[in-house]
Amino acid sequence: MDYQSEQDMELEALEAILMDDLIEYDGNLPSGWVAAGKTYKVIIAPEDEDGSSAGDYPLKAELLFAHTPQYPEAPPSIKLRSVTGLSDADLAEATGLLDEQVQANLGMAMIYTLIGAAKEWIQGRVNSGPAEDPELERRKAEEAAERKRAEARAHGTPVTVEAFAAWKARYDAEVAAAKAKAAESLKDDDKAKRLTGRAWFLRQAAEGVAAIDDEAGLLSEDDEEDFDAEEAAGELEDGDEEEGDEDDIDYEDDDDEGMLDEL
Repeated sequence: MDYQSEQDMELEALEAILMDDLIEYDGNLPSGWVAAGKTYKVIIAPEDEDGSSAGDYPLKAELLFAHTPQYPEAPPSIKLRSVTGLSDADLAEATGLLDEQVQANLGMAMIYTLIGAAKEWIQGRVNSGPAEDPELERRKAEEAAERKRAEARAHGTPVTVEAFAAWKARYDAEVAAAKAKAAESLKDDDKAKRLTGRAWFLRQAAEGVAAIDDEAGLLSEDDEEDFDAEEAAGELEDGDEEEGDEDDIDYEDDDDEGMLDEL
């Protein structure tokens, strides 16, 4: 078989049928791509009832193909890629269908048959229900969520009777807990600061001893340890009595001496 002649005749037929829909492809080729000549692409899209392509429908693919050296007795190189609206699972399903067509048409020119099978598959997807681009749907959901957040920021959260009552209950509980904690803290401080009568007296006596020691240096550390609070109190009372005696001194003799001098 003259493979080159078979391939040239098929390309001429495809150009006559597809016209501008047959596009020479000059982009990056898939890994392991084998081509005896040029690589072409055809846009696969659903068709309206009049047979025209629904260019605005969000479900399209492109079919890359190239003749291999021994085509049509050997399979051509083909690759179906999503333009919009098709997931990896969709492409895997459609590619499996095209592989079946390749095996069924070995030995014959099959490119136009493969293009027709791809269009039939995508049309079936349209008839089964509206298809949405997953990426488009994700963007729509994000935009809707952002609009909702913006509205909430602009207008605030609406206050209802139930919402206010719930907030008031939480607030009152927090205030009561804070007051109870503060009261408990004050109570603990009072217990720490409160002294018994004996403890207060001993502390006052110790402070008096420390003052005497600082001013006169009369008590040593051992004296401080042996210091008895009751003895200190007794000494203070004796001192008061001595001061009282001084106040009772009779100054009549001094007055008499003054009168004699005048005479």
